[in-house]
Amino acid sequence: MFEIPELGFEIQEIVNGRTRYLDDLIELYLQLFPGYGRYVAVMRRRANRPQDTTPPFLEHQWLALVNGRPAAMTVFKYNYKRNCGLGLDLGVHPDFRIISHSGYTSLARLMIELRHKQLLMDAKSLGMSLPLGSLVEVESPKVVARFKEYGMLLLPVKYYEPPAPEDALEIIGRQEIEKTGFTPMHLGIYPIDRGAYNPKDADQLSMFVKAYLMDHYGLPESHWAVQESLQSISVEERAK
Repeated sequence: MFEIPELGFEIQEIVNGRTRYLDDLIELYLQLFPGYGRYVAVMRRRANRPQDTTPPFLEHQWLALVNGRPAAMTVFKYNYKRNCGLGLDLGVHPDFRIISHSGYTSLARLMIELRHKQLLMDAKSLGMSLPLGSLVEVESPKVVARFKEYGMLLLPVKYYEPPAPEDALEIIGRQEIEKTGFTPMHLGIYPIDRGAYNPKDADQLSMFVKAYLMDHYGLPESHWAVQESLQSISVEERAK
């Protein structure tokens, strides 16, 4: 995996049965996201199964160590059907947020760049072209502003986050999850191929919506949340 010896930095991949650092990952996750403990069972299952178990994805679950201490974590996927990444979680321990390395001043920004490198490797391993970028769901204006500092661009689409991914429902419990309902969100992208990404390309925007709502959450194209997003793209197109 990725290492930066001068920082004492290393990435541990926690999938495919590589569970040595699983408890460390979960402990850090609960510190950073205390309201999302219901996903711990999902993380444990993800760690113990092959990363290609849920097509069309290659799953990644990372713990970043600095001098042996858990410093950051991220969960993301490569969607080989749409040739893009999905960033599910990213968190950095407060003690390690500021770094100085090769022009990077934050560990979060470095983690995003390393995710991009992994997506490039995933695409290459499957004979795919350069991925367009990594998609993320963002809710609060504060997080939107911070992610923009890291290079994120908001997509011009209406978007609602479903309660949970389809493969998590059987673990967490469909009844518990559905209580939370759909949440208005922003959908953003960290472009990898800036020359290929085009915010005015309706087909591209539709593909991004489907990558999350249909492929990740398992919604049918006829679902109201999918249609709201797709129709908002059509409205943007007519307004040009």
